[in-house]
Amino acid sequence: MTNAPPARSFPPLLKDLVLRAAVPLDRLLGSRAAGAIGILMYHRVTEPCAGAPEPTFNVTPRRFREQLAGLLARGFEPWPLARVLEHQRAARPVPSRVFVVTFDDGHESVYRGAWPVLRSLRVPATVFLATAYLDRDEPFPFDDWTARGSPRVPAQTWRPLRSEHCLEMAADGLVELGAHTHTHADFRSRAPEFERDLACCVGVLADRFGIRAPSFAFPYGVRRLGYASPALVAAAKRTGVTCSLTTEAELVDPAGDPFSWGRFEIDGRDSGATIAARLDGWLDLLRGVRQRLGGTLRGPRRAGALAP
Repeated sequence: MTNAPPARSFPPLLKDLVLRAAVPLDRLLGSRAAGAIGILMYHRVTEPCAGAPEPTFNVTPRRFREQLAGLLARGFEPWPLARVLEHQRAARPVPSRVFVVTFDDGHESVYRGAWPVLRSLRVPATVFLATAYLDRDEPFPFDDWTARGSPRVPAQTWRPLRSEHCLEMAADGLVELGAHTHTHADFRSRAPEFERDLACCVGVLADRFGIRAPSFAFPYGVRRLGYASPALVAAAKRTGVTCSLTTEAELVDPAGDPFSWGRFEIDGRDSGATIAARLDGWLDLLRGVRQRLGGTLRGPRRAGALAP
């Protein structure tokens, strides 16, 4: 794991309590997110391994299916990120119950565990690739799972995607490939290095997959910690990417600036009901109530861990 401060995220117990309060409000009163949409952020989609610690930043394939099926059953509509961006550029409205699925880093488990579910449910998704690690047989250097690379666990639980996997998923039409920088380094206060690294990533996507002007998501992506600072946003724009998504847990105004859109990090504790409560705006409401009472709903996810 890179040397990074704790994430701005929900402590697990507090997150569970907040979402338990949000779900009945959502069921009783419906959406309060008029004009807004939600972008979901995933990382690993794999089964737990007997005798090994739980994979970090993971949702099992079964849970992933339940989450997406739950949203579809509640009337939410999945859109490709590219379609939302096209509507933003053309100033066309986007239905408020639209959601977008994204994956960060480019784990092989996206191909093994998530893609079959996406195809089955016909849900599009964007995979943001840290291109330096494509085709490697070593774990991502920023992967904080202690069992990564161990012979006790299948390599597909931690290995980066292969280029042929990316080509196969992209050819299907449901999966878009996006940029996540080349090396996934800590670029705080290093805008020139960040710009060169992201330009390298954009070049790999063009040369290897024929992708021009890709979408982009910041590694780590927390604004107040400097991972998505104005200087880095300006540098990202110069590389020709079409957006720069953060990891801020917030709804998105699809008519707003796509270089400041946030995403909801989804984990194995989430259900279709809790994700729906977020997309319908109840999480934002309860966060505001908590902040007005003098607290914060964001704190360390766990010591030294930051969502890659």
